[in-house]
Amino acid sequence: MKEDIYPCTIICDRYGGSYSGGKWTAWRMDFDAIPSAIDYGDMECMYFWDNESEVYFIGKGNTPQEAYNDLARKLKDKNE
Repeated sequence: MKEDIYPCTIICDRYGGSYSGGKWTAWRMDFDAIPSAIDYGDMECMYFWDNESEVYFIGKGNTPQEAYNDLARKLKDKNE
């Protein structure tokens, strides 16, 4: 049986995936812990997404389920 990811917050990307690479993103954190740079202006947002893989595991997808599944895969790969 697959374990649930907790905490998990799934949000619609402000820029529709232009910078993040997904219309939806899934985070293994509470909403208030998600970096605010993802919702700032173009330059801040672009900088965040260019460097996010160094700090965060973030699921991305065209639907909330795809984003969740991507996050689950990334967490599983990290633990193997």
